[in-house]
Amino acid sequence: MRDLGGPVDFVLIDGWPGEGGPSLAREVIEIVAPQLLIGGYVMNDNAEPDYLDFIRDPRNGFVSMTLPLKGGTELSLKLA
Repeated sequence: MRDLGGPVDFVLIDGWPGEGGPSLAREVIEIVAPQLLIGGYVMNDNAEPDYLDFIRDPRNGFVSMTLPLKGGTELSLKLA
């Protein structure tokens, strides 16, 4: 895990799909999620499918919704 220098309460992830592997957004959320405060928000532009798989999995502690913006923008709240 990479240290972000302390807990964070908002993260904007704007990545792109990987070729044959995880998207950059998926890699970033896996690093950031443990350091995000409960009640913190994550916004993802592009809504990469593997990112959505992670953020919508209840075991990862988020509630999430797609915003009606271009290309799929996901807003997520960390609950646990």
